[in-house]
Amino acid sequence: MKKVFVVFAFIFVSSVIVAQDVVAEKQAAESAPEDFELTDKQYAAWKKISNFWLADDFEKIKFENKIDVNCKSCTGVYMDVIIKINASGKLEYYKLVKGKKCGMEPNKQFELRMMRSFIKYEYPPELRNVTFKTRLGTILKC
Repeated sequence: MKKVFVVFAFIFVSSVIVAQDVVAEKQAAESAPEDFELTDKQYAAWKKISNFWLADDFEKIKFENKIDVNCKSCTGVYMDVIIKINASGKLEYYKLVKGKKCGMEPNKQFELRMMRSFIKYEYPPELRNVTFKTRLGTILKC
């Protein structure tokens, strides 16, 4: 009888801990500032990185996937993500909040391709230990 009680108690405590982790993760996502809410130095450092990515890597991604962003067939290719950079300047994690690839949900392969440069990048001191939301890609207003 004691063993059954201990097993049920363990299962209950485990489920409570998992539920707390999910709630904590959701609260962290909701409380992450937008990139434009960063300090001036942080925002400038991020815009330098993201502008280079848009001009270089994003163009390669569109070419590799035969994507032509225009008002007729594809009005947007983007991902809204939460990025967390650790103390050593590496991307600790990212979370896809939402995204579209020509009106459709991006698949995991496309998501990873969009994030590849950011995963490899060593971020400057201004962005270390920082978590923020940002949009990668473009959307046309047609």
